[in-house]
Amino acid sequence: MTFKILWVDDDSNILDSARRLFKSSPWELVATSTAHDAREMILRETFAAIVADQRLQAASGVDLLEFVKEKAPSTSRILLTGAVEVEVLEEAVNRGHVFRFVSKPWDNEQLLVDIAKAVEHHQLKTTQSSLLKEVSSQNRQLERLTSGLEQIVTERTTNVESSKTEAEKKLSHVRELVRFIKDLSTLTSVDELLNLIRKELKGFHELRPPALAYVVADRTPVILFLQGKQVVEREARQMWSRRPRIRINEHEDRVYLANEFGRPFVKVLAIPLKRRAVASEASDEAPATLFFEHALPDEKIDQFLSFISERLQPLSIALDRILLEYHLKWTSVQWEGTFDGIKDPIAIVDIDYRVVRSNRHFSFDNSKQNRLYESACHKVFANSETICRGCPVAKALETGHPQKGQIRRGDRIYDVLSYSIHLGDDQISTNVINHYVDVTSSRELHGRMIQSEKMAAVGLLAGNIAHELNNPLTGIRSLAQVLLEEVPKEGTLRDDISEVEKASERSQKIIENLLSFSKGESDQKQVLISLNEVIRRTLPMLKTALREHRSEMLLSEDEPKVKVEPHLMQQVVFNLVNNACQAMKDPGTVTVRTEIETDGEGRRWSAIHVIDTGEGIPPDIIDSIFEPFFTTKEKGQGTGLGLSMSRSVVENFGGTISVTSILREGTHFIVRVPV
Repeated sequence: MTFKILWVDDDSNILDSARRLFKSSPWELVATSTAHDAREMILRETFAAIVADQRLQAASGVDLLEFVKEKAPSTSRILLTGAVEVEVLEEAVNRGHVFRFVSKPWDNEQLLVDIAKAVEHHQLKTTQSSLLKEVSSQNRQLERLTSGLEQIVTERTTNVESSKTEAEKKLSHVRELVRFIKDLSTLTSVDELLNLIRKELKGFHELRPPALAYVVADRTPVILFLQGKQVVEREARQMWSRRPRIRINEHEDRVYLANEFGRPFVKVLAIPLKRRAVASEASDEAPATLFFEHALPDEKIDQFLSFISERLQPLSIALDRILLEYHLKWTSVQWEGTFDGIKDPIAIVDIDYRVVRSNRHFSFDNSKQNRLYESACHKVFANSETICRGCPVAKALETGHPQKGQIRRGDRIYDVLSYSIHLGDDQISTNVINHYVDVTSSRELHGRMIQSEKMAAVGLLAGNIAHELNNPLTGIRSLAQVLLEEVPKEGTLRDDISEVEKASERSQKIIENLLSFSKGESDQKQVLISLNEVIRRTLPMLKTALREHRSEMLLSEDEPKVKVEPHLMQQVVFNLVNNACQAMKDPGTVTVRTEIETDGEGRRWSAIHVIDTGEGIPPDIIDSIFEPFFTTKEKGQGTGLGLSMSRSVVENFGGTISVTSILREGTHFIVRVPV
């Protein structure tokens, strides 16, 4: 029998979501958008449950559920509400006797569980109502019999009393059955189910405590039995009979129990429990079975079978519900265990950027065990209040195809792959799976490789320049020195020749600095040198870049030594000053200043300040300028590696590099290295 579920909501999107949810459910969904249509349907048809939105156009959800309570009391009532208001809850309970409250947005799995419980509740109420009607009919018949003539009453007093006694027995029997069903509805574990069965069968003294054999979520056969007052559960050694009928003292069952418990069994009753959850599964799976060892005489076996048969259906439903809950928990634990074992962060994100599920590596602070479900993904992953720059989720949801992006978490860089999720034939996806791959190391390695190749090219160029220019410069300088010895000490000629000699010396010094600048890490070790000396060596190589701009060099008189590799420190100064020149489209001023600073712990630092009067750096990208390959320059103008390599070099020397910038006023870089 297929139960019908009536869903009332004036929002077509909600009704569409409900139809998709019920496609794979065992129930038939009937949807309507008005309370008027719902009332007519309630009067015409029987529904196991009704789900009504609180805010309807012509009436409230509570009004509709109150109508259902009066006209169809066996229908379970569920109220759907977006905001929890105490007055609404009180009205719903007092007027509509609501079975469940469901908040918007709902959790699909939990909603299906609630509806399953509502259907089960409807079944129980229908059964109870039917039994009560039967009892009521018998009572009315009894009243008719007793309302006749006095002589008829006198003549039939014995029969009436007998009928009354029988009716009371039936009523007592019904009450016991209702009480048993009510006890079943409160169970949460198979252990409790087995104890309830033992308690229920106390009247049959010839029965020993039962054993329950069933199959768990991972297809493992399990046998549950009582050892004294303790419930023992263990994996079964073998599978029991697959036959779905009641069996009395059959050889196959006696052999099975003897193998499981290591002792002989003389008489055994096997009662299969039909589980709806496995009805469509592989036919080779044995049904859950209750085994009773007994010493019942033949005439009492029928009495026991009649007693247990009345309870088989509610027992099967209760076991079905408990094992389904076990299966859901097992599936959840399996999912978490599987994905927690993956080192890369993985998360399912909905259309509002909320985390639906995630593994533990996804959280910014993965020491926390909670998954922070329903929180914003950018808050959980990057500890950011805004959507991560470069996030591909929106595009993946829009196109329905996999998308790739790149985002930053702290000092780490991740490639993000977003895959949209499609349920059934629905072309609209509202969730995506995000896979985050840490590419920080590979990017840094690639950057170092490019920088090495660049420096190798510079070294080759510098070597050729030195070879081609040093010889003529040496000749010019030597000839100038000879002429200085021969010309008179008075007159302008000597001054001119002296200028030639000094210019030759400066040219040779520039070539020497260029060669030093191009040397690799293996050519030099860290040495003690002042940052003033590093600047003096580097700035002559930037005369072309500084030609259009005014430069100010303010070097401190105190020149304490720092331990660095000079050629790498030259690269840092070169990158910062060159970037400052390129940042000024119009002629401006570049200031290079050194000073000695002392921090709060008394440590001394030698600092280089590079200040330009350019356009400044926009606030939305200032945190990204030190990332490898990040550049705002046009294609062919830069690789985006200069600042990244500069920070790596400075931090390797135990120093820091920082930046402040004001739009349309300029940028200020500070490099600090410990004295």
